Amino acid sequence: MVVNEMIGSLKNLISRNEEPSYFESAAQKIDRLMKDAADQFLARDHTHLKEPVRYNVLWLGFTHVTYGELDFRMTGFDREYLQAVVLNFEKFLEKITDHDIDVTVDLHFIEDEAPLTLYESEGWLYLAQTTVQPVIDRYLADNDYDTVLTTVQTDGNENRFRNFSKKEYSDHPVILGLCVSDLLSPMGYSTFNLGKPREGTYPLEDPETPSLYATAVAVHEWMHQLEALGTLLGIEYPNTHAYMGPELYPGYLKYTAGKNDYDFFEFYKLVLSGTLPYKDNGVTRFVGMYPKMWPLTKLSTCYIGRFLIQDADGKGYLTGRKAEPTLTLSKDPCIWDIRYSGNGLFILSPRELPDKRIDLSNAWDSEGNTINLWDSTGYAKAQSWKLDKNRNGSYSIMTAYESGRVLTAQRDNPVLLCSKSSFGGVQNWIIKPV
Repeated sequence: MVVNEMIGSLKNLISRNEEPSYFESAAQKIDRLMKDAADQFLARDHTHLKEPVRYNVLWLGFTHVTYGELDFRMTGFDREYLQAVVLNFEKFLEKITDHDIDVTVDLHFIEDEAPLTLYESEGWLYLAQTTVQPVIDRYLADNDYDTVLTTVQTDGNENRFRNFSKKEYSDHPVILGLCVSDLLSPMGYSTFNLGKPREGTYPLEDPETPSLYATAVAVHEWMHQLEALGTLLGIEYPNTHAYMGPELYPGYLKYTAGKNDYDFFEFYKLVLSGTLPYKDNGVTRFVGMYPKMWPLTKLSTCYIGRFLIQDADGKGYLTGRKAEPTLTLSKDPCIWDIRYSGNGLFILSPRELPDKRIDLSNAWDSEGNTINLWDSTGYAKAQSWKLDKNRNGSYSIMTAYESGRVLTAQRDNPVLLCSKSSFGGVQNWIIKPV
């Protein structure tokens, strides 16, 4: 069990009678929350929280997005409709969780033109997190947000008339929705288009009733962010597409869109209330969000902070380059977001590349293998690192695999994974909070 492994590693620390490092102390606090959540899941205990988790959402409506000659804009009605979608999203989540979370959404309309990005493998266009990060940072400066949602408008007669004759309009449709970052990232981020209301669904009759298609898309993409709880807690947690049924997701029933609720809301309700049936070896249990999992969705819970990582001899900084996502030793400082991923391990992401993380190439724990920056791959051990404190106060950034190899850097050359003291490069790092 993943949680038991975490506790074991902490007991080993105590048995050595050493003072816990800053990162070990942070891990201890988070491990206690994780153990409580895992225990509640295993006990099939749905006891509600004494106080709701206050969950804060930054929602940005980009009123003007472009790609090449394509030009999409929100109308006055689109803005009004998005406000209703936000209210529907907020009230539905609070109701279905029986107020284990208290959701506050701050909606801001962004008037500046923003470029869309081509999602190469699928040919879709979407609003990349790196594109809007400067806007996000402006709002983060004064507020404590747990996730960011962004919405663009690509449907409607005005946009069709403006773009239908342009070749790229048929070649590259704007993506319906995409989850870019989840709980194991510096900040969760999902983006989607607004679409338009179907007849009879707007204006809202009851904000607590999930009745708008755009609300369904928002809930769906946000739920993808929560899937990391399965990895964190070492438990069965449903993929947000598990409504497709046993052919693709063994153990799960198939759900039909709109059978009992609009879109797949019947399925979403079961997941968010921890009552989704899952059959394993003939035994059915209920999976999804249990009350004590909600504290783990807070950005501040697993997020350790921002740091500079400087080599112990003062030769340079560990740097993630933006032009091509590589990892080097550079004279230029680089700010790193560090997030706890369980089992005494941490994920490290460059601040300017929030969708990337330090990654062991091809998950090969071999001498001299290259260390890169890469998107989340699902190979947790290849993208999580032990911050092992040395006697002189520096840290070794050590692989999660058994070899104990560490990040090893030379200026202007790729960072490699090497055994300690087996290579003439930098292996000891001073990790300083920003």
